[in-house]
Amino acid sequence: MKKLLVIVVLCLTLNSCASTMSGNSQPVTISSNVNGASCILTNEKGSWSLQTPGSAVVTNSRENLSVRCEKNGYESAVVSVPSTHKDSATWGNVVLGGGIGYIWDRKTGAAFIYPSTINLTLVKSETTQTNSDNNTKVNLSGQTTAEQLKQLSLLYKDGVLTKEEFEKAKKKLLN
Repeated sequence: MKKLLVIVVLCLTLNSCASTMSGNSQPVTISSNVNGASCILTNEKGSWSLQTPGSAVVTNSRENLSVRCEKNGYESAVVSVPSTHKDSATWGNVVLGGGIGYIWDRKTGAAFIYPSTINLTLVKSETTQTNSDNNTKVNLSGQTTAEQLKQLSLLYKDGVLTKEEFEKAKKKLLN
């Protein structure tokens, strides 16, 4: 009986290992070849703004982090950055917390992490078109065309890409 009580107490106190050990947010630094570019970082947990080079404390998520940087005279740069799983915290939750902590950490984003630095390249516009004229460079990290189409669709759904930018990038990807 004492053993069972100790196990229950340990499970309750050690739940949500990742959220206890490192929280569910982290600083992400955006750097680019152009200083002073305005960047928006977005996932389903929120939206953060900064100017390059700069950092923002973002809430972690299992969803990709969408980053869009713009500056007059340059093509917009868009990238979808996948999060990775914090493996050690997961095993701590499964072994010690009986899985409850794992479920909580997945829900809050504490079980995931983004790269600490994201580098973007803004390309100088060859014409005097503005960003609204659809001069956007989209970088996708998926290995297959299907993964890249999914990332592209999420960027559009999240409002990072306009319909015109989405259609142009999709056409380029499928050709």
